[in-house]
Amino acid sequence: MKYGILIAILSIAIIACNSGSTDMAQGAQAPAAKKNVDRPTGGLYTNYVDNPTTINQKDENSIIEFATEKGLDCDRMSNGVYVCNQTKGSGPQIKSGGPVRAHYKGYFFNGTEFDSSYKRNKPLEFKVGQMISGWNEWLVTVTEGTKATLLIPSAKAYGSRDRGTIPPNTPLAFDVEVLLNAQ
Repeated sequence: MKYGILIAILSIAIIACNSGSTDMAQGAQAPAAKKNVDRPTGGLYTNYVDNPTTINQKDENSIIEFATEKGLDCDRMSNGVYVCNQTKGSGPQIKSGGPVRAHYKGYFFNGTEFDSSYKRNKPLEFKVGQMISGWNEWLVTVTEGTKATLLIPSAKAYGSRDRGTIPPNTPLAFDVEVLLNAQ
């Protein structure tokens, strides 16, 4: 009698757990992901991914949400870097491998600043190709005097590397002002 009641209870529990589930072994499709109907669908949200599963998708969504929240006017480069509120310079074109001087402020999407040449009162001098790829790929598209906010996915920043103050897989924001070429 005890075993009969136990079997009946277990049978009901198994039936309850399996009701509405899909049998993947028979090739059935998983239910479609529900779309987030509370968000816009145009503009920056064209590249938004519902239910992101990869770091790139999560970065893209974070960038779009940050830019929208801050009211930034952004264009997406083909490499995934968002260039926002850009003021075009009037100087010569920046060249790959060429010297550059730039002022910048780097910060996380929560507003925490992690580096600033402005605070040191000394522009950074470098050659294009020595910086994170998000910077290098943007720089060769601009001229001296250009100012912009760059929203860089982690793959175009430091990727999975732990940089101490910058955790792995973290998209970053930079306010950049390209000054005259370094001498």
